Amino acid sequence: MKAKLEEIKQKALTSIASSDSLDKLNDVRVNILGKKGELTAVLKSMKDVAPEDRPKVGQMVNDVRVEIETALEDAKKKLEQAALEARLAA
Repeated sequence: MKAKLEEIKQKALTSIASSDSLDKLNDVRVNILGKKGELTAVLKSMKDVAPEDRPKVGQMVNDVRVEIETALEDAKKKLEQAALEARLAA
């Protein structure tokens, strides 16, 4: 489970870093955090985790989610700033 979370996190951060528009950034958000996203699928599989391990696994999932959301927000601010500067220059 930890390896799967790490894989999702790395994939998300790579996709976020390579996004050059707000649309692409939104697609990354939906693919990872959306209703049918990869991280959501991991949360749904929590029922298969042993009850004594659930708090630990749940915390790992939440940590990954927060890290991805933070990266998404940072990238969104940078893209919005760049778009604003481009409009001001024009």
